[in-house]
Amino acid sequence: MKALRLALMLTAASFTGGLAVASPAAAQVAPGDQGPENEAAEMAVPIGGSSDAVQAGRQIEGDIIITGSRAAVNGFSAPSPTVVVGSDLVDRQSAATIAQVLYQVPAFRATRSPGANAVNFSNPGQAAADLRGLGPQRTLVLVNGSRVVPSAPSVNASAPVTTDLNVIPTLMIDRVEIVTGGASAQYGSDAVSGVVNVLLRRRMDGIRLTAQAGIAEAGDNFNYRIGAIGGFSFAGDRAHFVASLEYNDSDGVDDIYARDWGREEWMIVSNGAFATNGLPANILAPNVHNNVGAGGVILGPANFSLRGFTFNDDGSVRPFDAGSLNNGTYQIGGEGRTSTVGVSLVPPVRRFTSYARLEYEASEALTAIVEGGYAETRGVLSGGIARFNSVAIARDNAFLPAAAGAAMDAQGLTSFMMAKTFYDMGNARFEASNSTPHFMLGVEGALGGSWHYDGHYSWGENRFRNEVSNNLVGTNIAFAVDSVVDPSTGQIVCRATLPGPAFNANAAGCVPINPFGPNSASPDAQAYVNGSGWSTSLYTQDTAALNVRGEPFATWAGPVSIAFGGEYRRETQRVVADPISANGGFALVGNVGTFRGAFDVTEGYFEAIVPLARDLPFAHALDVNGAIRYAEYSTVGGQTNWKVGAVYEPVEGLRLRVTRSRDIRAPAIYELYGPGSVLVNLITVNGVSARVPQNVTVGNPDLNPEKGDTFTAGLVIEPVGIPNLRASIDYYDIDLSDAITSISAGTIGSLCTLGQTQFCNYITFNAAGAPIRVTAPQLNIGSLRTDGIDAVLNYTLRLDSGASINAALSGTYVFHSYVNSGAPGSVDIDRAGENGQANAGAMPRFRGNASLTYMNDLFSVTGQVIFISAGTIDNSYNTAPALTINDNDVPAIAYANLYSTLNITPDVQLTFSVNNLFDTDPPVVPYPVFIAPTNGVYYDKIGRAFQVGVNLQF
Repeated sequence: MKALRLALMLTAASFTGGLAVASPAAAQVAPGDQGPENEAAEMAVPIGGSSDAVQAGRQIEGDIIITGSRAAVNGFSAPSPTVVVGSDLVDRQSAATIAQVLYQVPAFRATRSPGANAVNFSNPGQAAADLRGLGPQRTLVLVNGSRVVPSAPSVNASAPVTTDLNVIPTLMIDRVEIVTGGASAQYGSDAVSGVVNVLLRRRMDGIRLTAQAGIAEAGDNFNYRIGAIGGFSFAGDRAHFVASLEYNDSDGVDDIYARDWGREEWMIVSNGAFATNGLPANILAPNVHNNVGAGGVILGPANFSLRGFTFNDDGSVRPFDAGSLNNGTYQIGGEGRTSTVGVSLVPPVRRFTSYARLEYEASEALTAIVEGGYAETRGVLSGGIARFNSVAIARDNAFLPAAAGAAMDAQGLTSFMMAKTFYDMGNARFEASNSTPHFMLGVEGALGGSWHYDGHYSWGENRFRNEVSNNLVGTNIAFAVDSVVDPSTGQIVCRATLPGPAFNANAAGCVPINPFGPNSASPDAQAYVNGSGWSTSLYTQDTAALNVRGEPFATWAGPVSIAFGGEYRRETQRVVADPISANGGFALVGNVGTFRGAFDVTEGYFEAIVPLARDLPFAHALDVNGAIRYAEYSTVGGQTNWKVGAVYEPVEGLRLRVTRSRDIRAPAIYELYGPGSVLVNLITVNGVSARVPQNVTVGNPDLNPEKGDTFTAGLVIEPVGIPNLRASIDYYDIDLSDAITSISAGTIGSLCTLGQTQFCNYITFNAAGAPIRVTAPQLNIGSLRTDGIDAVLNYTLRLDSGASINAALSGTYVFHSYVNSGAPGSVDIDRAGENGQANAGAMPRFRGNASLTYMNDLFSVTGQVIFISAGTIDNSYNTAPALTINDNDVPAIAYANLYSTLNITPDVQLTFSVNNLFDTDPPVVPYPVFIAPTNGVYYDKIGRAFQVGVNLQF
């Protein structure tokens, strides 16, 4: 199959190689694309393309949507740092989704992305925008200035409610404006870390078709994409219609053993005996295996002669090779493999989008708009392997090998404890699908003079379904392992099906399982102990909004621009699941509690831009900006957001800008009403340890909104004597308080032991005082604070030949990223410079993106370098004796990418790209919780990959 795919790639390349190229590579614009340049957008600093390229194909009228501000009409560069990503950059990289381009912007963290979603069983196909690493739920994503119905997985605690960038039609994108600072006063709740506003094409005459295919050098991750966009005008150019269709499919990558660096099996192994064996408390090492072998391992009792033995296929016993260090979960060396065998390194993702827009200008005062679309994504994750950590095996077990029985008899034992990983059963499989229909009815127009308005009603629905199969059912495995010989029939049966004290009606249909040996479980037994489940989430969003803007009067320095408006929004969610999931029956993951909830909010805002100086000595321009928004929530009551800022231009070409804002994020429905998800974890209370069911993500209807205080200050340089040169540098400081968070079972046990009775109330104890369950709600006790610098430089050199060379540099340097769980006694931990993914707020110290593009009428070539600075795996390591580690260093990594286009005719264009040109392996950055050897949020797990494509225009 891999050979066939490679042949198809080469055939496509040779076929498209005989075609000839499209319009100028600087900006691929469909015939008939038109629209005036947006002066405010032009003042924002573009990323990865020339300023002309950013402006090309502009479909949004300058007085309709303005960069970073609802009030500006013309000529105002918003005080908030704003980045513009043009459609030319998306085209030049042949990006299947806008997420692929946004993740190259250093201010973003690819928290939910194909590379990171190998640990996201609840929604592996998701791609979310996460500015500053504060969580995707704190970045507001808009399309044409309006909210998008979010993706709402049934297990929200694993994948928060947030916009899935997959639903945005890539071919329709005109540009993306990124406000990298608090913007809730202008746009509404959730814009704590910033806003991503995707502006779509409004007009087009002609048709554009695109097709592309790609494959990794390793022969996997085959992907292809086909799409079409077209439009026309009619009714004397008063009506405009545009529509697009896109489909793309990616096969993903199987598991870590598909790559040479993965076969090294790096992991962090905790060393419980660090105080006595002279080794660090944590050891980073290769050749780390699952400590529970495929044949099963006898754990005890401690005096049992076969303790530490395993079983062969024929039932005989032998010592289990536990390697050099065994901590009860992992071992260094020894026999076996990791638990990630078969676990998706990069999950397969399939995506389809459709979109259509019709507008009719009845008069200057009224343009009617109808738009709608449908998007569907599907992600498949091959998950974990069935395992039980400790189960009692009775002497009368029907499958017990003779050697084990004889050893028990010799010591007078009636049972022993055993653990096993069922490699022979294969992996659990999770398939998540999202379908998102939406439509909008809108009006816009002029009210006379400088006044304009726009209004809309929109409806959207996210239908999520997660299907899980081959997932171990806890009660079934317990029944099946305890097998005996039925004295009346001589048949092997489950003990719980026989009359007597062990009888359990729920064991009806039980099939006994043989746990002794690597391939001992029969197909019928495997089918019994593994189950299939499903869960669905239906999320709806209804929104109505009206905006008015104009220039009511002028100061001595120019007209004052204002905007005001209101919005009503209602959101609902309903989650249902199969009986096994709903009752917490799966032993691994996949349990989903059912619930329903809703909220509505009515809000109004006012924004003003006031010019105070123009063309004065040392005051070429001075503008101040202010905005306030009041929102009345049905869940958390009245909330006020505000923002103030100023832009000062002492001399032409040098602008200083500053903002201060208060932003809020109202709790999501699942955070208020969700039942959470049950997992089994270890807890120690007053010296008593036990593995108990825990649910620390239960909704809390008493939650308050999160509050963010943001400060930004910076400068923009556009030298008068150097055309096409722009640079900016901005400082940001975001302080988030009352963060909604959950506390782990381990922390709850420690705080209860210390006498914090509030946390003891979250624990259920039995009559003997031992913990048997933990249930804790989400709380407003966390805090996050991050500050750093964003810098951007963009320069285009025009050559006499008509060609141009563009250089683009951007980078983000993080000074601090403080995180505090809010639990009593907890302290701020600075996660800046932490390149691992285990902790909230972890961010590399510096990330940079540099590109150099040469373009003329015939072709374009872009070389790009993505840089991630050196750092640590975890900043907590080596801060205390129990947190020591032998190696906490992560090296700096640079990835080189190459993009090219070839224009053969005005209507045909070829594209070719190579990602990870030098096949750079990801660094070792293990995540023990999910047994991942590297961090897919930042590092490429695929390796060198090729892509070819063709664009046709008519």
